[in-house]
Amino acid sequence: METPTNDIPSYNGTMPISEQEREDLKKDLQKTEEEIQTLRQVLNARLKHVQELKKKLGVSPLAEVTSEINDSLRQVKDSQAYQKTAEVAAATAETVATKWHEMKNSSLFKSFESKLGTAYSTAKMAASTSIDHLSGIRTNSNSAAQTPQTEAPPSRLS
Repeated sequence: METPTNDIPSYNGTMPISEQEREDLKKDLQKTEEEIQTLRQVLNARLKHVQELKKKLGVSPLAEVTSEINDSLRQVKDSQAYQKTAEVAAATAETVATKWHEMKNSSLFKSFESKLGTAYSTAKMAASTSIDHLSGIRTNSNSAAQTPQTEAPPSRLS
């Protein structure tokens, strides 16, 4: 990615530069761009070599991602913010558990629990009775429908 040296605008600062300085700067720029290009080529060659080594070692991209994620999680867990948050969450959970236990042992909750249990038992018994009653009606209606067939055999017309 070379910058065209012919298109470099003149220096507009307070001190004008001489033609010799200008030529020196152009040469320095060109040399620096060539060095950058060489470094890119070396870097690409090294990256290719790394990929070949990983392939020979059997290191898959998935294993790399997994390792990076595990490292990131470890760093997060080691951070002070995470540790403080974990402490606060644990304390909150403990407080909620304590309050829940206190509430369950309160007379108001026990009274409510008893009334709810009684209501549930009553509803269950009523539903069971209704189902038994409906079942009895069905059995009676089925037997009534079958009774005429058993009492009056089909007539034989010969």
